[in-house]
Amino acid sequence: MVAVEGQGPELAKALLRVADGMAAQPGCLAYVVNAAPDEADAVWVTEIWADSASSEAALGRDIGEAGLADVLELLASPPEYIEVTPLGGPGLG
Repeated sequence: MVAVEGQGPELAKALLRVADGMAAQPGCLAYVVNAAPDEADAVWVTEIWADSASSEAALGRDIGEAGLADVLELLASPPEYIEVTPLGGPGLG
């Protein structure tokens, strides 16, 4: 995600608040907020879900309840999604 110029740290804080809420979501195995080392206004989120139904249920929550309204206000453009399929490794059980 790319924040409005100069708002990268605020975007990261807002996403960390979202991450706090994701910890209680059934099927959320990971929701990691990452700073881009070479782009001050870019923030990456890595999500790992037990299944697509769990992810869809979390996305279906009220946007205010999830804390996403604060995130949307800080974005310079719509977020880019890159979907991958984890194959294994530490942390995936």
